[in-house]
Amino acid sequence: MQPICRRANTIFTSFTRAYRCAILNEYKTPLQVQDVKHRDPGDHEILISTEFAGVNHADGCMLKGEYHLKPVVPFVPGFEAIGTITAAGKNVKNFNEGERVVVFKTGGVGGFSQRTIADEKTDIIVKLPFSIDAEVTPSLSAYCLAYVGMKRLVMENLGNSFLVLSARGTVGYAALDLAQNVFEGLVFGASDSEEKLSVLREANVNSTFNWTDGELARNVKHKTFGKGVDFVIDTVGGDVFDQGLQCLKEGGHYLSLGFSSGVFPKVNLLDLHRLNASISGVWLSGRNRNEIKQAMDMVIKLFDDDFLSGIKIHQYKLEDINQAFEDSQKPDFFGKAVITLYD
Repeated sequence: MQPICRRANTIFTSFTRAYRCAILNEYKTPLQVQDVKHRDPGDHEILISTEFAGVNHADGCMLKGEYHLKPVVPFVPGFEAIGTITAAGKNVKNFNEGERVVVFKTGGVGGFSQRTIADEKTDIIVKLPFSIDAEVTPSLSAYCLAYVGMKRLVMENLGNSFLVLSARGTVGYAALDLAQNVFEGLVFGASDSEEKLSVLREANVNSTFNWTDGELARNVKHKTFGKGVDFVIDTVGGDVFDQGLQCLKEGGHYLSLGFSSGVFPKVNLLDLHRLNASISGVWLSGRNRNEIKQAMDMVIKLFDDDFLSGIKIHQYKLEDINQAFEDSQKPDFFGKAVITLYD
């Protein structure tokens, strides 16, 4: 048997004719792990021997039929996969066997599988250097999302003080890490428990706040001499939105990077007028693919140069994928659930 790539205790091969994956047979039902037949990649596709698949908020919404994309069942869900290319279609131009890649499946289908098919023309595929530690790779998508949203604000010189709202410790922690260690701003973090705040402090932020006391705006303005912050980066949504908005200084900007609370807040335009503030959001699947690739390349370089630390990872075997989704929805869960898919 000819190995394609070797890493610690793991050999990836291109001769496996069947593999295991998690299949959703009906919406709002548990995933079923089963064997499926091997499929060769099409002309513009690559076949990946998957190391990790990230469990994201969007995946959970899709399993319940609550995402804006709703594939016909049965299907293998999964937006994000990391692994090594074991085969490439005849028209694939930019990738070769043996290369390590991170893949964003734009349709949200295929990631929770020991073998992932990715289309060079429609999916987002980025080469991953072997110098990047395997344990860091599941953090990349969260950092990419945060970087895309934050880069424009900083490049336009709109300010340098940040308040990051984080309840799950994924995109929020990535935003804190970037703000503190790359964009070098005055950085505050906020969450809903002391245990979570202790994790946020690992990013060396200037101060942290618990928003459950309803005093977030007062506490932030106390630390900013009554002015507030230039940017609020919100990964939570829900009830904390109104508190976050009141933390902005006049002319500030509110950046929404997700809704881990599951609640989409309503914006009172009068509040924006009073603050002379603006608001925006980021959705990676709706952006230019080249822009995302460039952002991912930059994030990878920042990790390679030891500027970033990576979010807390909780690993689960494929057979425990339903437990991973259940755990990730618990109020005290902080970090990212990841499915390990080594053969």
